[in-house]
Amino acid sequence: MRTLALVLLVGCGGGGTSGEPIMGTVSLTYGDSKPKMVVGAAVQNKNVVGEMLVQIGSDNVDCESYLDVFLDFDVPSGTFVYFRAPKLAGTANGAVSVMKSSSNSVSINEGTGSFTIDTIEPRVTGTITFATVDEDVGNILVAGTFDVKRCF
Repeated sequence: MRTLALVLLVGCGGGGTSGEPIMGTVSLTYGDSKPKMVVGAAVQNKNVVGEMLVQIGSDNVDCESYLDVFLDFDVPSGTFVYFRAPKLAGTANGAVSVMKSSSNSVSINEGTGSFTIDTIEPRVTGTITFATVDEDVGNILVAGTFDVKRCF
């Protein structure tokens, strides 16, 4: 009986979400699906010293993640929202990207969205709004507040 209980516990483990937990109300509608945005991090923009890359996702986002890479097939699996912003509090319009990645495909939709950075210390907090239409997926909508770990 003890052996059976141990096997059941091992069989139920794993499969959880990986990454830095976020707080906030940010939600994503990706066609007919609504993946939960539960992890995120703000990292240094690799190309611009005074900017950060805010990354929010359904899984696999932490301080080592850098989602804003063109033609990289080594991105994590999941659904993600990311944008570049100055490392200052304020409101801006800029490029917002939504990426859906699985073991055999990567799809990225990008367009202009609006975001507000409320704080950058001790965590990066703010709001985001973005909408676009993908001819295969349908409506893609991002809206809400976010509170992610600061990694720079």
